[in-house]
Amino acid sequence: MYVRGKIVRGSVAVLYLLIGLEIVIMISPFAAYFYAGYGPLLNALYAFPATAWLTGFFLPHAVVSKSGVLNFVNSLGRSLFSLGILAFLIGAFQIYSAKFRRKGVVTGILYRWIRHPQYLFLAVAGLGLLLFWPRFFILILYVSMLFVYYLLARHEEQRMLAKHGESYREYMQRTAMFLPGEPGGKIFSALFGWSRSKGLALALAYTILLTLSIFAGFGLRSYTISKTSIVNIPEKQIAAVSITPQPNVSIENIIDIALQDKTVSAAVENFKQHGHKGFMVHLMPRNYMMQGLFSQPDMSGMRMRSRHSFTKVIGFIFPFLGRRGHQEMMGLMNGGTMRLIFSQLTWPNGNYASVDHALAFSVKHLPLLRMDVDTKNSAVLNFEHLAPRNYWGQMPMPVF
Repeated sequence: MYVRGKIVRGSVAVLYLLIGLEIVIMISPFAAYFYAGYGPLLNALYAFPATAWLTGFFLPHAVVSKSGVLNFVNSLGRSLFSLGILAFLIGAFQIYSAKFRRKGVVTGILYRWIRHPQYLFLAVAGLGLLLFWPRFFILILYVSMLFVYYLLARHEEQRMLAKHGESYREYMQRTAMFLPGEPGGKIFSALFGWSRSKGLALALAYTILLTLSIFAGFGLRSYTISKTSIVNIPEKQIAAVSITPQPNVSIENIIDIALQDKTVSAAVENFKQHGHKGFMVHLMPRNYMMQGLFSQPDMSGMRMRSRHSFTKVIGFIFPFLGRRGHQEMMGLMNGGTMRLIFSQLTWPNGNYASVDHALAFSVKHLPLLRMDVDTKNSAVLNFEHLAPRNYWGQMPMPVF
């Protein structure tokens, strides 16, 4: 039973970390293998309106929001992740060093204050991942992981009581399970103390918490959209999203400069003649480090840039390892020239969607055109047609 518990615990942690660390795996040599398994799952969910929302994002990831609170939440996620991992490693070191030295029950340092610091700090790291890479799918996994960890912790305590008896019982009585003061246990008792069945009470708590979390996610998504530089231009059949906060008039002016170029306008009209009803346009600085979310990047000199980008991403996820600011880490400290990526709007059945549905969960955005716009000289530079895929294939990626 103990071995089975360790396998379940390890499997839950690995599954969540693999999916939660999607953003890190993207830049690793293992991306192709990861998406070979995870990609079909995302696309299968994406193909049906009833499940497409699971692949969607409820907080900003690719953009800098107009809301300082949302930008803080993104940075907080990175900090929580790194702090959680560091504290988890401290707890793991305590446990395994004690086993190596045959010291018995560990009750010092982190274990002096709480009985299960490893589960607690894995949960903290998981919350950080959730805030940093906020898919609804990961939200559901996170809430589920919390309850699985609780059950595993209870199982481990029964095993420790059987092995160490009264000494461990006394340790349990003077030490909180996860948080000092046991706030979670008090709330649980207040809400579900009426139930004679602990299993039923846990099932109800899980269902209620999961439901509230999903509703909160939809509310956060609506708030995120309201605080993102998104402009609908129906007469041009365009929905535009700016990676950096900009006034609507500035976004429209940049779009106008692009469409005034004869080559660009001819390409856009050609797509319309082939049935396209609208386009999503992302505006970003030329050196924006996460362009792969929206299109296949230029592969020339990719090895040198990949090494530089890897350093940026590590510093971005682990803020304690670098001093650069949020915008600099994303490659946003740039002005004058903006990069535009025109993407198609397509329903799962292959039909084209209009700009009215640009933010619908089921609408896929795949790149068609890329260009740089010199805003000072009102000129289009480096215009090119693109293959309809992002850097990792045709994965559902964040719009904002």
